[in-house]
Amino acid sequence: MPLSDPASPSLCLLLVEDEQADAELFQELLGEVAAHAKVVHMRNGREALDYLNSLDDPEAFHDSQALRPNLIVLDLNMPVMNGHAFLEQAKQDERLRDIPVLVLSTSDHADDVQRAYQAHASGYLVKPNSFQEYTDMLRLMTSYWGQVMRLPRSASPL
Repeated sequence: MPLSDPASPSLCLLLVEDEQADAELFQELLGEVAAHAKVVHMRNGREALDYLNSLDDPEAFHDSQALRPNLIVLDLNMPVMNGHAFLEQAKQDERLRDIPVLVLSTSDHADDVQRAYQAHASGYLVKPNSFQEYTDMLRLMTSYWGQVMRLPRSASPL
């Protein structure tokens, strides 16, 4: 089976991250390793759920580029709704449960890892300490999830 064309915009990520600097770094480094990837950024779990739910609402205002993500990258420690609560709610929603969720956290605590997998996270990544390690991790992540694995396709703009 051929790998996905790395030049195609098939990887549509929803990044759920409260720290603006971390979100910008993620997007900058991702752009270096997967320029074809589209990233939508939400600041907490509540914003992310609202965004995802709005994609099914024909009355909702949508950016012309609004797409249903085919991969969610989720921080755990956020205000309003943390990553654990988001993950539990998203995986209970039949419209969202098919979207793989990768946790990307500073926490390497065994309880956080276990809780994430029990809530059906597809993977758990610890934020690297250097730009090079972060770039390497994103390269592997996008290669695996964007080329090797078959993801649910992102929907066309509604």
